[in-house]
Amino acid sequence: METQIKGYADSVYKQSLMESAVTARAETTNLLKRRATKKSAKTPLKGIDPQAIINCHVQHIERCMAARLESYQRAYEEARQVPTEEELNDILHDFQAAGELQVKHSSSFIDNFFKTSSGRVPFDATSSLIEGSAKGHDRVLRSWETWRDKAGLRRTAQKTVRAPVKAVLHDEVATQEKEPKIRIQQAVAATVKVPVKAAVPTVAERSPVEAEVTTQEKRTGQQTMLSYYWNFLKRLGDECNRTWRGELVAAALVAAGSYLLIRRVDAVAWTSFKTAGLSTAIALGCIALWHVLRTPWLLHKDALKGGSKSHKVHWASGFFGIAVLAGTLVGGGWYATKHFAKPTAQAVAAAYREPKDSLRRRTVALANDLGVFLAERWAKRPAGHGDDTMKYDQATYNLYMKLYKARTVGILQELQDKGLDTGLLAAPGGAQSRFLMPDEIRQLRDLAYHLDEKGNVVRF
Repeated sequence: METQIKGYADSVYKQSLMESAVTARAETTNLLKRRATKKSAKTPLKGIDPQAIINCHVQHIERCMAARLESYQRAYEEARQVPTEEELNDILHDFQAAGELQVKHSSSFIDNFFKTSSGRVPFDATSSLIEGSAKGHDRVLRSWETWRDKAGLRRTAQKTVRAPVKAVLHDEVATQEKEPKIRIQQAVAATVKVPVKAAVPTVAERSPVEAEVTTQEKRTGQQTMLSYYWNFLKRLGDECNRTWRGELVAAALVAAGSYLLIRRVDAVAWTSFKTAGLSTAIALGCIALWHVLRTPWLLHKDALKGGSKSHKVHWASGFFGIAVLAGTLVGGGWYATKHFAKPTAQAVAAAYREPKDSLRRRTVALANDLGVFLAERWAKRPAGHGDDTMKYDQATYNLYMKLYKARTVGILQELQDKGLDTGLLAAPGGAQSRFLMPDEIRQLRDLAYHLDEKGNVVRF
């Protein structure tokens, strides 16, 4: 057996062996977990079925023997070779040895497992494994016999094919050796039969197909640049004229969709109508550009078909093609200069920045400060309603009157001047005589949201 085939088969078998070992270990672990759920915590290993452990390792042994055989089959398929009888016998001994080795390993594992768990082994593990893996060994052996018979058929077919091939090659060589002699004899005989007087060469008649090809070559060679572009414009106009109905419907659908989308955002009808018209123009321009790019391919396709099968186009389509091309170029240029040109200094106006002391920012800042102040004071407030609590509330009131009263009353007055309804916040019993409660602070913050960055009132 070749070394490369042997090495490749060994590497494939090692991978399969590792996967089978992992599977066997997982099955054993699951078996222990199932038994542990049925038994108490003091005796988790009591009552384990030995046959279940044996079955897990019997399946592992069969997988290893099958993997050993399949590794050789895969190696010979990759090398595109047919194993000989001697190599097949080596493979037979090899997968049988792999099974015997796994029987020893599994027997040692089972003995150690039961000695560790219960102190004794209740059965002969080696005999049980050999007896259990006998059917698996027979299945792998039948697969090996099938492969052996198939390899024998392939070797017989190769021997049968080689004999006729050799005969054919021998006949071809003999024929090739005789052909020069026959050609020389024919040339000599033709020379003798030729009259002394040389015949005057005549011009053979050309077939209609050859004449058409020659005419087409002359016409193609004489075609000028202007005639080519005139044909281009005619074909462009013809294609646009042929498909304008469906393309107009597609552009109308695009315009309708754009109008409906813009209408939901912008209530101005004129703006929506302009957007829909611009969408229609862009859609038609894209379609025209597609025709411009597609027309040279159509002309090349007609040239390959030949002059007799070329597409006939009326001369008036050329002027329509000029109009389509001019409209595409002019419309695209106008749109590019209007929407993609660099903005001038007047167009790029500085964005308005809201001042730090705007009424909206001062109102939000006051609401935040009052919220923090009230939260800190309430967190340290004594429980109950005793004298300490009343003194603490009075201190909170004094701090509000000292730190926040003037600021709160001033901002409320500014909000009233803007036309906003401050409710009870600016009433005589409101912010002028007591600190605001949490719900009143939220009301003050809501009033700030009715102003924009310039201090204008926003109506919802």
